[in-house]
Amino acid sequence: MSAGSIRMQNGMDVAKDPWMIKLTAPRATSPVAVSFIRKYRSFLLMHVLFALADPKLETINTLFGTVFVDMIRYMEEEWDMLLDAIETGVLPDWDGIDHVLEYLEPNFPPRPERAADLRAIGKAITQPGWLKRVWPMLKVVIGIASGVFSAVIPKMRHYLGPDVLMQSLGFTASETYIGTVYNPANLNLFKVACDDVIEYLDVSKAESASSLVPAVRIFFPYEISAGNRYEIVVTTRDGMWRYRLGDIIEVAGFDPNDGSPILRYVERRNVAIRLGGAMTSEKQLADAIFAAQDALGSIVEFTVVVDDRTMPPTFGYLVEVQGELRASAAHAPAQVEADLCRSNPNIKRSLELQTVGSPTIRVLKPGTFRDYRRLKIEASNSGSGQMKVPVVMWDQTAQEWMLQRVEREAGA
Repeated sequence: MSAGSIRMQNGMDVAKDPWMIKLTAPRATSPVAVSFIRKYRSFLLMHVLFALADPKLETINTLFGTVFVDMIRYMEEEWDMLLDAIETGVLPDWDGIDHVLEYLEPNFPPRPERAADLRAIGKAITQPGWLKRVWPMLKVVIGIASGVFSAVIPKMRHYLGPDVLMQSLGFTASETYIGTVYNPANLNLFKVACDDVIEYLDVSKAESASSLVPAVRIFFPYEISAGNRYEIVVTTRDGMWRYRLGDIIEVAGFDPNDGSPILRYVERRNVAIRLGGAMTSEKQLADAIFAAQDALGSIVEFTVVVDDRTMPPTFGYLVEVQGELRASAAHAPAQVEADLCRSNPNIKRSLELQTVGSPTIRVLKPGTFRDYRRLKIEASNSGSGQMKVPVVMWDQTAQEWMLQRVEREAGA
């Protein structure tokens, strides 16, 4: 999670760091000192090392599902090194851990029996439910996997099998906590929290204060309506007044016990791409690539760039897929185009007028998005859970970096 959230929840003032860094929280596998590792790869590997050493692990809690997948992929890559460390009690020499070694080493004794058990299980990454064999008591993995992050759900389910619950962390933002998990089995259903004042800006009306729907219930039911979409506007107890989060939600209904709104996350507002006179939203872009998974293969992550290699320019999808590309992948661009035309008639018109080209799909080497997060986190010195891959990537440097990792193009 973010350092700020963890510090607030646990009363960890910076002045307490020299004492807190020596501790391990009661419900945690990793000592607090692991959280002081800045290097993304080393940070996740150290967490998974302490977790692997504990066969009684029940819960894995990450901010985003993408972070969970990154961690397990690092575990795959360093499986033998991790097991050697568990057997000997000697921590690997990973980059950026020197300043916390004195706090970690006393908490990492040799566990040869555990290492032997893990070697017997093996790195069975192709077998569904492998992690349930690694951690027999694993019950739940927590991480945000709604909206565009839902792309990682098939990959997470492959690792976990059918018996481990996947649960959202909640509807969260750096500015406020919007909603709690309403149904643990549903990764995109949230009950509005009451910590701050939440209002609803009707997306079908003008973007002005007159279009705001009151946050309080004056008459039952709320003035917001089930099935309608709104942008979240918050006034926080800390002084932010009518702050637009930019998140669009759909009202799924109301809690029968107290009438609180139940929300589904839809997309970010104004995160869109305009091509050929057609404005395409984040959700339309995401739905289109997800609609092509039957032909292409399960999408792990994606981003969209303007593909101007030929004229007219078009939507250029850069994707990672789970496993091998399917034999039917050549049909995927046509499926993307059909879904975009279905959801946005302006795109269909632009295609007919030839002001926009047919979408393209380029497949990136495995681990590209993970490496992108690592580079951005370390370059900006930001928290490990705070780096998101944009749905539409405008940064030219980032685009060039991504394009260097293209392995093949679907339908080309």
